[in-house]
Amino acid sequence: MKKNTGIPLLDLKKEYRFLKKSIGQQLKKCLLKQHWILGEEVTQFEKEVAKYLGVNHTIGVASGTDALLLALRALAITRKDKQYFDKKDEIITTPFTFAATAETIIRSGATPVFVDINPQTFNIEPEEIKKAINKNTVGIVPVHLFGKACEMDEILKIAKKHNLFIVEDVAQAFGAEYVFQTTNHKLQTTKKLGTIGDCGAYSFFPSKNLGSYGDAGAVATKDKKIADIITVLRNHGQRNQYDAEYVGYNSRLDSIQAAVLLAKLKYIDKFNSLRIKIAEKYNKELKSVKNIQLPDPNLQLTTYNYSHVYGLYTIKVPLVKRDKVLKFLNDSSIGARVYYPIPLHKMRAFGKARVSTTLVNANNAALSVLSLPINPFLTSNEVSYITQKVKFSLENHTF
Repeated sequence: MKKNTGIPLLDLKKEYRFLKKSIGQQLKKCLLKQHWILGEEVTQFEKEVAKYLGVNHTIGVASGTDALLLALRALAITRKDKQYFDKKDEIITTPFTFAATAETIIRSGATPVFVDINPQTFNIEPEEIKKAINKNTVGIVPVHLFGKACEMDEILKIAKKHNLFIVEDVAQAFGAEYVFQTTNHKLQTTKKLGTIGDCGAYSFFPSKNLGSYGDAGAVATKDKKIADIITVLRNHGQRNQYDAEYVGYNSRLDSIQAAVLLAKLKYIDKFNSLRIKIAEKYNKELKSVKNIQLPDPNLQLTTYNYSHVYGLYTIKVPLVKRDKVLKFLNDSSIGARVYYPIPLHKMRAFGKARVSTTLVNANNAALSVLSLPINPFLTSNEVSYITQKVKFSLENHTF
């Protein structure tokens, strides 16, 4: 780029210009109907998402956080016949994620148990899950961080062996898939993330790869009973009006957000493919840079392989340089950011959570990760400009 014009982490303005007509048509229907809460658009969106994911039930809720919470509450009801888990009940998850993952475990009544991550993928490490299991363990919440699928075949084996539930946190990975291989490694089956465990929790926060124009979320499940309970919980615990069956929530997806999401849903595979192509260009231009770890370097990228859809493109740099590199990129009008600078086990809010191991990989990641701009409308020139600045900041010894 000859001139620095500023490159945001996510360019929602470009996306809107591309989708303006489709979004406008959907919103016009809402304005004419004036059915704002759980209107026809919500029902239609739930049906289309269920079809896209290949599940029987999708329930729209007010946020990705609520999607996690309502899924956990429904599992407490179906598994323990209680509205909430007991404090002694332990749910294993990762400390390298957004606060909502552990927050919702506590709000469901249970205790989070933090285990370490794989240093290459940043996702929860199955071997560490095994070490953390005891008589109080009831479930696992794997987070498909940055758009990359966790090792779900191993996690499924662990859950089945110990009779544990799985709630997948798919906040950053809508549309991503996991490829299961048979023992002879010839036949493969593919499932969308969020459809592998008991429930999948999705966030449609504006920054996600499928984003609304406010807070919105959804839960996917194949279990009719779980779906029914979540549907009741989202509407103040009422199956019938003014007659609450459970302690519920005001967590109804509104029609405007559903309308926006309907307009965007038809483009999700196209946009995810574009993200993968941009990631390929980043990898190509950065692979020769010393002291840098690219996202999942062993992954063979292809726009037909959706095991990583790059909700974020996150690299790892020397921790002594990370903050200087970040400042240099921001000063160059590049919207780089750090996700996440403080792992959950170091936050006061989660002081009563159980820590299973030293969490050395999670601690190291928090000090060394850096997310670069990635969105379907990022140009090749912009990628080249960003990589030039990254190279300069890491290779210049006087920097």
